[in-house]
Amino acid sequence: MPTIDDHLNSIARELVSCGITLEQALEEFEGKYIGAAMDQADGNVTRASQMLGIHRNTLHNKLRTRLRVAGYVARIRKARRKPSSKKRGR
Repeated sequence: MPTIDDHLNSIARELVSCGITLEQALEEFEGKYIGAAMDQADGNVTRASQMLGIHRNTLHNKLRTRLRVAGYVARIRKARRKPSSKKRGR
């Protein structure tokens, strides 16, 4: 059975051979890892941050500053909005 080390070595060799920089690889991996934690936590930032082992403010900052992950947050926020049943006074 392949270990996580085997998988990571294979991925690393493939990325290097394709000319992917370390910065690109780290950014993509972090985005995918955060996205997976957010999915597993059903969009709950506090639970996702606990899974990731980081403070929730750190996760909020990462979600705001990373374009791909920020798009994920926008989808969550739209899904959570509830239509207002009260109309504002005129």
